[in-house]
Amino acid sequence: MTEEIQKEKGFSRRTVVKGAAWSVPVIAAAVATPLAAASVADVGAFTTAGTCGVLGVLGPGFTLTASATAPLPIGTTITITGSGVANIGVFSVTGGTASVTALSNTSRLITLTSALPAGATIAFRTTLSISVAFTLNEVVTLPADYIGTGAKTTGSVNSTLVLCSAS
Repeated sequence: MTEEIQKEKGFSRRTVVKGAAWSVPVIAAAVATPLAAASVADVGAFTTAGTCGVLGVLGPGFTLTASATAPLPIGTTITITGSGVANIGVFSVTGGTASVTALSNTSRLITLTSALPAGATIAFRTTLSISVAFTLNEVVTLPADYIGTGAKTTGSVNSTLVLCSAS
């Protein structure tokens, strides 16, 4: 008699609770899937370094080298700030393609306009002379959705009228 009454009423409470319990993991997995699908590309251990240049021949600046396994993407930015001088000069780019924007007399933004191939090096040099006292600092920033595991993202050049050091 109890089974006949249950059939007439439709689903039992036990059946509804079982169904709800099984649906929770399915709904949770469906919600988490878009988050897992958004992947981050690792460009590896790229490096950047300051360079003093050669007095009267090659200006001071920075080099940026892509890791041996992955290119640096378009949109990678290099922010250079200087102190000790009124103007950090004009920056040239060799070994790759990038735009240079003057943010102020003592700050430049360099943006890669084409990918830097794996293992390749691009250089950014200023017209400043190392016979002038100044400090230049650099920070490399990757576009969103990129990381650089083990990367060296900062560099500096320090000139003291007599000596120049770079890292």
